[in-house]
Amino acid sequence: MSLRILGGTAKGRALQVPDSARPSGARVRKSLFDLLAARAPGGTFLDLHGGSGAIGLEAASRGYAVTLVEKDARAVKALEANARALALRARILRGDALGLLPRLGRFDIVFSDPPYEADIPALTLKLLTSDVVASGGLLVCQHPDRLGLPAHPGYVQEVREYGSNTLTLYERRPEEPEEAPEEA
Repeated sequence: MSLRILGGTAKGRALQVPDSARPSGARVRKSLFDLLAARAPGGTFLDLHGGSGAIGLEAASRGYAVTLVEKDARAVKALEANARALALRARILRGDALGLLPRLGRFDIVFSDPPYEADIPALTLKLLTSDVVASGGLLVCQHPDRLGLPAHPGYVQEVREYGSNTLTLYERRPEEPEEAPEEA
């Protein structure tokens, strides 16, 4: 399967795709990065299910500081080889996304496109109740079009459909700064 980076420093360059991956199609990727260019043109980016690197390495090519998480050993090797071949800087971690979540920190953009046999609504709820999305940040979940994802307080939800794929975007409302107590 031929898969190419769509924009940034590695635009047009091919990615090696492991057999275990189900990469996001070009239409969904282009739409995602068009949305991000308007909302969050830089910052930190977490791809929780790295797979082929089609999303995470695309983000690195476009200047985001990227962390990819992947549990499949062959996919991790392909991600590392792709990052090296394209001269892209990305932190690649092998492990289960939810298991690593408490240690990852906070990110401006979190992208979740797990294997479709996963319980995606439950996974999404865990992400929404974690502290992984920075204040004012964005959680983007890619999932089958027939699947609805939960709303959550503190987030503004938006749904974009692309054929059989859907992107559900959750924008975390900025946290109000705590006011210092007034002195008497």
